[in-house]
Amino acid sequence: MDVSKAIRQAVDTGKVILGTDKSRKALKLGQAKLVITASNCQSEVLEDIKHYAGLANIPVHIFAGDSAELGLACGKPFLVSVLALLEPGSSNILSLGETK
Repeated sequence: MDVSKAIRQAVDTGKVILGTDKSRKALKLGQAKLVITASNCQSEVLEDIKHYAGLANIPVHIFAGDSAELGLACGKPFLVSVLALLEPGSSNILSLGETK
């Protein structure tokens, strides 16, 4: 599966939250179905995301690219360190969580 295409399709057709704080909030509320972080995400943020995801049994996928590449995969002209997937839309991106 091409992860970048799946992310873009999820952003276009589903419901995705971009940003560390909003993604963390979605994790705490149990709304997220999958969390994707950039490879250069700060270690404190990554530990926090993994902690809350573990409590809610939500999969975390580490994107192979950095935050600039994750932003481009989302079709955004800015850096994206963390995104939370609420609804996949027509994307098959939830299969990323099954491999972890």
